[in-house]
Amino acid sequence: MKRVIVLLVLFSNIVFAKSLQSSDFVNVTKSVPIYKNVTIKKPIQECYEQSYNQKVNIESEYDNNSIGLDTIIGATAGVVIGNQIGKGNGKIAAQIVGGLLGGKVANEIRNTSSDDYYYETKTRTKCITKYKTVKNKKVIKAYKNYFILDGQEYFKITKKAKSRIKITKTITY
Repeated sequence: MKRVIVLLVLFSNIVFAKSLQSSDFVNVTKSVPIYKNVTIKKPIQECYEQSYNQKVNIESEYDNNSIGLDTIIGATAGVVIGNQIGKGNGKIAAQIVGGLLGGKVANEIRNTSSDDYYYETKTRTKCITKYKTVKNKKVIKAYKNYFILDGQEYFKITKKAKSRIKITKTITY
């Protein structure tokens, strides 16, 4: 019960409370700039030569796409192995697949096992952008506008210097 009474008293104070607001302008006595430091940087391009090794294939006298003796031997070996795996019509399919795979594997081994390459040293230009500090500069960030109200000095920070500041007085009773 006491809680209900306390809540009613508080609610009635809020409802019946009155306030008086008035707005007025006061003259600014002085405006002091607030500075911030800004660093100005200039981009500079630094370039240098970089050496690297590149693998170069030597043009061979034979055509890598040709069918050589090694490819024929690989295909024959694939047919023989396929003959051992399959039965009936599957034996023919196994021989065909074994022959194709054997020829392909033998051809790839020939193409990759040759040492027909050398390394060549080349150079390339690399560039990096760096920033050099040109100067530090003070820039005005805002203004502290001082004014006197009821005998006491106050300030308000604004983006621009002001000659007058709007103030609002609120009286609650």
